[in-house]
Amino acid sequence: MYTWVQEYIGIPFQSGGRDRRGLDCYGLIRLVLMEQYGCKLPLLDGKYDNALNLYDTSPLFFQQLPILAEKIAGPQERALALLEMHQLPCHLGLFCGGESIIHSRAGVGVVAEKIDSRRLPGKIVGWYRVSKDYCTAESVQPRQAGMGV
Repeated sequence: MYTWVQEYIGIPFQSGGRDRRGLDCYGLIRLVLMEQYGCKLPLLDGKYDNALNLYDTSPLFFQQLPILAEKIAGPQERALALLEMHQLPCHLGLFCGGESIIHSRAGVGVVAEKIDSRRLPGKIVGWYRVSKDYCTAESVQPRQAGMGV
């Protein structure tokens, strides 16, 4: 696993969380990509009420993921894992090396788990790499109205 992984393990789960006091799955992705790779993803504040509501988050991923990232064939550095639960794509993890992803689980907090683990909540249905537009100096500017950074 990448050396930075341990810095995030154990941060508590918090719906809408965007800092080390608490993170949901998107908040974790956003924080790690910013701190470790200089990528500045939008906050997505107010885009969903409850990170645990699959019907709230699934449409958001359909809308935002194609804007934020490009689909790739498999895991690689900075790759996002889109997970499906109850036949809805509604959870994100980040590849962290060693055939593992790091993600934020309700009731547990941030954990690293093997991609093929039975404890992984859902199955991985796609891999995505954050667009280079978010990993440059220009990334501090939102790409679309209403996606504030």
